[in-house]
Amino acid sequence: MLKYLVYGAGGGIGQALVEELLKRHTDAEVYAVSAQKQPSGLNQDRVKWFLTPHSLEAMEERLGQWQTEGIMFDGVISTIGWLHDNDNMPERRIEHLNATQLSRYFEVNAIFPMMLLQALKPLLAKDSPAFFAQLSAKVGSIEDNHLGGWYGYRASKAALNMFLKTAAIEFKRTHKKLVISSIHPGTTDSELSKPFQERIPEGKLYTAEQTAERMLNVIEGLTPSQTGGFWFWDGSALPW
Repeated sequence: MLKYLVYGAGGGIGQALVEELLKRHTDAEVYAVSAQKQPSGLNQDRVKWFLTPHSLEAMEERLGQWQTEGIMFDGVISTIGWLHDNDNMPERRIEHLNATQLSRYFEVNAIFPMMLLQALKPLLAKDSPAFFAQLSAKVGSIEDNHLGGWYGYRASKAALNMFLKTAAIEFKRTHKKLVISSIHPGTTDSELSKPFQERIPEGKLYTAEQTAERMLNVIEGLTPSQTGGFWFWDGSALPW
C-alpha cells in the first residue's frame, strides 16, 4: 500500500490534499499531521490522523517514532507556513520591521520545513519514485518582486526556495527517484488570505479543493530531472 504524508493537514488546503490523495490513489494510506483535531467531515477511510503540537521537538519525536517502526513514505506534502495573525500583519514599509516578527517568518516558513525534510530523509523511498513538496509563494521570487513590501514573508519564502534547491542537489546522490519541489498554490480561500481577499481580481480566488487538485497535478507530473524546481499552480516554472 502506498503511503503519503500531509504535514499541516488541519487547514483548508491540508484537508483538501488529504481528500485528493485518497481520491486519486485508491490503494493509498494517508498519514495526516496537524496541531488541530481531526475535522469531522474529513474522509475517515485510509487516513491516520496524528495530533502533533507545532514544534520542532514534537515533529522530530513523531518522525523518529515512524523511523523506528520502519515506515516509508512515497510522497510528502507540507503546508506549513505563516503570514499573519491578530497581532502581526505583513510589513508594508521598512519602518514596520521588527526582529521578533522577522524571526518568526524565518522560523516557520524556512527553518521548520527544512528540519522536517531532514527528519524525513530516512523515511523517503530510495528505490522507487517519491516526492517532497512544500507550499511556497510567488512573492518569494526575487526576480518577480515589482511591488515591494511584505519583507519578512518574501524573504523567508526566498530562503525556503534556496534551501529546497540545495537539498535537491544533495538528495540526487541518495534518492535518485525523489522529486523535491516548491509550489505556489495560487490565492486560496483560507484564513491566510482572508484579510487580502478584497483586492483579489474576480476569478482569481480559488477553493481549497481546486488548489489541492492543481497542486497534485503539478507534483505528480514532475520527473527526477526537475527536482529542486519552483513551480506555479499551472505547472509553469517560476523565476527565482
